[in-house]
Amino acid sequence: MLDKRRRNVLLLFIVPALIFYLIFWISPVLMSFFYGLTDWRGTGAYEMIGLKNYQNLIEKGTLFNSMGNTIKYTLFVVIWGNVQALTLALILNMKLRARGVFRTIFYIPALFSTIVVAFLWGYVYAPHYGLLSELFTSLNLGTAPNLLGTRGLSLFAAAFVETWKTSGTMTIIYLAGLQNISEEVIESAKIDGCTGWQAIRYVKIPMLSNTITVNVMLGLIGGFKSFDYIFALTGGGPGKSSSTLMYSIYKMAFVEMQYGKAEALAAMAFIFILIVSVIALTIMKRKELEA
Repeated sequence: MLDKRRRNVLLLFIVPALIFYLIFWISPVLMSFFYGLTDWRGTGAYEMIGLKNYQNLIEKGTLFNSMGNTIKYTLFVVIWGNVQALTLALILNMKLRARGVFRTIFYIPALFSTIVVAFLWGYVYAPHYGLLSELFTSLNLGTAPNLLGTRGLSLFAAAFVETWKTSGTMTIIYLAGLQNISEEVIESAKIDGCTGWQAIRYVKIPMLSNTITVNVMLGLIGGFKSFDYIFALTGGGPGKSSSTLMYSIYKMAFVEMQYGKAEALAAMAFIFILIVSVIALTIMKRKELEA
């Protein structure tokens, strides 16, 4: 009797959450797949057109272009974001004077809103009058490159802004991991003849495997949902050279009013991101067990 009553109480807690999950997550995903098979334009009637939206996205190169840009953006955010965050964390974990002040300074970008960060870096990147242009002029280096207006550079310029914004959060996570490493372990490594770099390479980094997994997954999330900095800084250009999956979906739906095609791209993006995330998480967990 007690077990049955306890089971009923648990159901009272689980059912509301399950209902919200079905309404606000499962239902939109299923609707996305459904509308991807139609020519819906956001309002009015629509017709079922089967896989024509998917065929169109593949034949015109929209899918592979936006997917390729998203992969490049994500790799940059994950690799560079973790390298700079780990480097900062190792420095800020040293016994430095006023290291608390430095930790605060490096965390400040994380406190800014996306639009403020985009505005600041829009000024930094601006040709002719921006901070970067002024720096090149003052150092007699010639004309600064137009990072946001050059194919092959605009995507990474926007990705760099994202890593600048998130570096504080990732650094704090790495700092927490470093502070959980016992000083006795480090001292033992030094007694065994490890240099400073060797202690980092063979002791600290392997012991940060759980922390690295967290930051890699944060980088993947930030890369896959890349929209805000692309929207604010490049507008997907020049051409479509920096148009990511999320930006392409937005443009199709709210600029071109092709909701059916946008839903088809969203469905393919969902499957792609799900597969990559599962693979990445599996690999990272395996690395944790090997460490």
